[in-house]
Amino acid sequence: MNLGHFDFDAGKYAVYVWPAFALSAAVFVWMIVDSLASARRWRTEAERRQAQAKDPSK
Repeated sequence: MNLGHFDFDAGKYAVYVWPAFALSAAVFVWMIVDSLASARRWRTEAERRQAQAKDPSK
């Protein structure tokens, strides 16, 4: 398997293909970052509620 010979020439459609790839990559990165941030917020909230359940005076 030789990975060194990719054909990156999109011809006359390059003006559409490469921005579409870039936009797709940006959306994937945004989705990953947003998911990680959301998971962090949920975890913090769960830990806060667990601590509050153990010590209701807070």
